[in-house]
Amino acid sequence: MGRKHYSYVFDKDEEKALAFARLEDVDLSFKDAGEVCRAIRKKPVKEALYLLEIYSEGKMPVLFKKHNKKLAHRKELGGRKGRYPVKAARAILKLLKSALANAISKGLDEESLIVLHASANKKMNYPRLQPVGRRIRHDYETARIEIILKDISYSEVKE
Repeated sequence: MGRKHYSYVFDKDEEKALAFARLEDVDLSFKDAGEVCRAIRKKPVKEALYLLEIYSEGKMPVLFKKHNKKLAHRKELGGRKGRYPVKAARAILKLLKSALANAISKGLDEESLIVLHASANKKMNYPRLQPVGRRIRHDYETARIEIILKDISYSEVKE
């Protein structure tokens, strides 16, 4: 059942129409990355690339549905809460381009690809201590991001 270490479960038959990409132990906020992933999920790849370009340039805020306590309201989002997670958007843009390249090399149709699954999770916690003065502990957190693309026009005849 499915590929190992992906949180999305799929059948072996379905795997021929899917393209994968995963980024492990990346230095960014998994909360921000999760919200960016939610913003591109279930969208066509062209639209997701366009959105990530805008988010990575800081031109438009991302709607935060979770982890949004004490967040500012954004006029661009119709008064809803949002942020500008530029670092997370750049990492996810690079990962989406990698997944798209994997899909093309697999022979899938670029025009009919959708982002089937995009998620971000906390990977590791590394304790850090302040170098001088009072020793204050901070945790260095890393994230894991995974993207799965699906060719919706794929049929078994293409074999």
